[in-house]
Amino acid sequence: MFLYVSMLLCYTPHPILSNSIHTRTPSCLILYTPLTPSCLICRCHVLLCISLLCSHKLCSTMILSSVQYFYHPEVHQACPDFLEICALSLNCSFAEGANLCPPTRLPNNRTVASGEYRNPVLLLTERSLLQVYNVDAGKYYTVCHQGWMTTHGWTVCRELGFNSHCLSSPAPLIPTDSTFLEGFAVVNKSTALTSNLDNFLSPVVTCPTQEGVSLQCTDCGRSTADSNRIVGGSPSASGRWPWQVSLRWDGRHVCGGSIISSQWVMSAAHCFVLSSFLTVNRWKVHVGSVSLNPAISYSIRSIYYNGQYNSETNDYDVALLKTSQPMGFSETLRPVCLPRTRQQFQSMGNCWISGWGHVSEGGQLSPVLREAKVHLISSAICNQSSHYPGMISPRMLCAGYLDGKVDSCQGDSGGPLVCQEEGLWWQVGIVSWGEGCGRPNRPGVYTNLTVLLDWIYHRLQTDSEIP
Repeated sequence: MFLYVSMLLCYTPHPILSNSIHTRTPSCLILYTPLTPSCLICRCHVLLCISLLCSHKLCSTMILSSVQYFYHPEVHQACPDFLEICALSLNCSFAEGANLCPPTRLPNNRTVASGEYRNPVLLLTERSLLQVYNVDAGKYYTVCHQGWMTTHGWTVCRELGFNSHCLSSPAPLIPTDSTFLEGFAVVNKSTALTSNLDNFLSPVVTCPTQEGVSLQCTDCGRSTADSNRIVGGSPSASGRWPWQVSLRWDGRHVCGGSIISSQWVMSAAHCFVLSSFLTVNRWKVHVGSVSLNPAISYSIRSIYYNGQYNSETNDYDVALLKTSQPMGFSETLRPVCLPRTRQQFQSMGNCWISGWGHVSEGGQLSPVLREAKVHLISSAICNQSSHYPGMISPRMLCAGYLDGKVDSCQGDSGGPLVCQEEGLWWQVGIVSWGEGCGRPNRPGVYTNLTVLLDWIYHRLQTDSEIP
């Protein structure tokens, strides 16, 4: 990879590189360690390529170490999530002179007494059955379809952080599924036109028609091309993965990402934190193309990463980016579906990874989007001593093959792992880390989105200008 910089320095490897377990980003690394004699130092806007023999995810064969501009520091910075207090020294705004902390609003359903956050809305399983949290009762209620109107759907979708699409329908409540039978509620007639979830529902013993509400807040998960970055994969057809994006730092591909709504893109926290790539307006998101050549691009207004992200273990490896303007959807540009709470995916299901990353360990970026089918691997297996002993947290999942050959690699970080269920594509994971690329007994490790939905939705909810 090549990059123009004002000043470029090479440092010794970051301590995390010593164990051969690394993220899958071929980005420039800002490593705060002493210079070594073997490092090549260049100045004065020269074009430099540093080649290193290394098998690690972050330490790819082409590693660049850069420093940001010293004399004109930028004010737009990526922000930790809502759990962090925005320090006065961290300007998280999107305009010079704006408030230091991003504008937010308090979601309706926070349990103030305990300080524990409860997502006000749950969409459960692949059926997207709706539950709403009641603060006073301290529990979720399955919403009955009786008395439900389209306006109620828009209220709930806005509460989740979406307002460009809403589709609801009745869904039979299966008596054997205890997930939906802990409590029921119907819409209050007196508050039928309410604009928020306060006093939205009244508890009932059972739903009158034994039907709940199935709710979809985005027109997501529809592909327009059939099929095969990616080690052991095949070039992808246009429209096959219309949510796939390329995240560019100063014009160079660093990470992948996925569109989840008209103004929100999801990626990995390490793409921004590990290399200190926190200057928001040096990023752009490129969309709607399978080529790495110039495509439609959007500026980034805000970047939020999970405040519990751990750079040593890559736990909580998730970030959200908000574009400056809404993206116009088309046959080659549309969102992927976020997984539903408690949604289960089959290990041998129709699951795929995609990206522009290296086509082999120590190789180069692919000029076209590549794809590969993978199997989900249980954490019990992946945590075994022959794979990643005890390293897979509940916020992670493994995918690939134990005999190797098919895997994500450098440059694929932040990209989606998707599975098809009920005709829709659901994002199950985010490309995060792994040892080597396509090695036997070392499958790729991905952020487990199903257990991080509360953070994702809360981040969308607390943005004051929801798309």
